[in-house]
This record gives sequence, structure tokens and C-alpha cells, in this order.
Amino acid sequence: MDNYDEQRRKGGETRNAAICTTVQAALSQNRLFFAFQPVVCVATGKTDYFECLLRMRDVRGNIIAGAEFIAPIERLGRIGFIDDYVLELTVRELARHPRVRLGLNISGLTACAGPWLQSLVSLLRHRPDVARRLVVEITETAALSDLQEAARFVDTLRRAGCRVALDDFGVGHTSLRHLETLPVDTVKVDGSFVRNLAEDGDRRIYLRDLLGSISGFGCNTVAEGVENAADEAAARAEGFSYLQGYHLGAPTIERIWLGQNSTSAAELHWSTDEATPDPDDKRRAPIHTLLPAADH
Repeated sequence: MDNYDEQRRKGGETRNAAICTTVQAALSQNRLFFAFQPVVCVATGKTDYFECLLRMRDVRGNIIAGAEFIAPIERLGRIGFIDDYVLELTVRELARHPRVRLGLNISGLTACAGPWLQSLVSLLRHRPDVARRLVVEITETAALSDLQEAARFVDTLRRAGCRVALDDFGVGHTSLRHLETLPVDTVKVDGSFVRNLAEDGDRRIYLRDLLGSISGFGCNTVAEGVENAADEAAARAEGFSYLQGYHLGAPTIERIWLGQNSTSAAELHWSTDEATPDPDDKRRAPIHTLLPAADH
């Protein structure tokens, strides 16, 4: 590695460490919270569950999406504290709202990790009412890193009473035979296969065959990234069980299962005169504008 590459590597590590410190401070100050996005049943038109998407409110009032800070912390190998917090916060939400079903995402580093799984089992012990309303989403990449360990992980989650979804299916190298090993309940097909589906006849044929094979394993299917009416119609026609995307419902901090204007200041950790963050709001600044840039 030459000096330039070494400087870039060290600069990237420094920036990632700064992001991690920022997020840890936000966690200690109750500035990490969820936005909720519905996953809608095709057959009934009703929300099956809400996926919990992590957000951070920085000291300047900017709302930052999890995608901006989770990956850098994963690269440091320090994502565990976020996954622990997401689990605790999700279980708290489920206990507080007994009629809702919620889904959480865990990182590839945490999936199959003993301590996190032990925490989940401990939190859900003697709480079957909570467990049956929890959907744990693991990425395809995480599942493939150690297939046998992932299978044990999924089996433990299901024995605890949770549903399990395989997320971002299609972007990795999972083959249908892997579904024989992974006893998941749901397969979420990555949005890259769904966007502009209405205009791509070849992709529709491919998806039709894929969905038929997945259903043969007894799994439900979710179309991610449904962004317009045409793609919703195409996804419905090709046989998806559930739909998710901005066309069905954008992520919102409002607990819409309780009705409009139901979010309390105590639950959100800031004043209720704060408007619900708009996904296109310019205040949602990317985190690179808030932290030192890496050396080049």
C-alpha cells in the first residue's frame, strides 16, 4: 500500500470514528428514534407490520437517516451498541402498543452473535404477546456469511416466537436452495428488482418464476421499493404477498396506528411543535456535512 492509500485509509477510519462518537452522544441524549414504514398486505390492503427505521436528530436539529451513519460504524466493527438499542426500543414500543406489529433490522455483524440473541431471548421470555408481534429482518449478505450459523440463529428466533424475514433478497448470491436451510417466514425482494417493473417485461417473467419458487418453500414475499402506482400494479400482478415503498407509505415518526397527531413529546424526546420530518426536507442533511472530512 502506498502512502496515498494509507492516508486515505487512516482518514476514513478517523471519519468513521468521529461518526461513531457522534452517534454514541446522540444515544446518550435520547436523540436516536424510529421512523415507521408500513408493509402492506396485498390481499387485504391493511398494514401487516411497520418496519422500524433508525433516525438521528443532531444537535443542530438535522434529521439524519440511518443509512448515513450505520455503514461507517459497521466498518469499524462497533455496530453492536446500535443493534442493542434498536432491540430494546422495539420491544419497548411493542409493549407500549399491544395492537401493532413491528419489524427491526440487525446488521450482518450482529446476526448470529451470541450476546444479541441472548438479549432478545431474555427480553421476550414470558412475553409471548410481544414476541409474536416482532419481525426480525436479516440481510441476505449476513445470512450467507455462515449459512449453518444463520440457520441456527433463525431457528432460535422462531422458537422465541418471532417472525423472521430475509431482507434485500437478490442483491447477494443466495440461491433458492439456501431457503431450504434458512427457515425464514418472509423473503423481501430488493427494490432494485421492483423499481420500473411495469416497463421491464423480461424482469417480470424472471420475478414470476422466482416468486413461484419462493412460495414453494412456504415463504411470504415482500416487494420493496414500490414507488409509484404502475409498479404497485405490476407487483400485485406478479404475485407478491406484501408491498413496501413510498407509494404505499413513506417513513414517518408518527405512530399512525394510533391515529393522526398521536405522537407525544415524551415518546419523541422533543417538543411536539416540531413538524414530522419530511423525507425531502433539506434539514435532513447528510452526515458528511456535519463531521470532519477524511484526508485525501
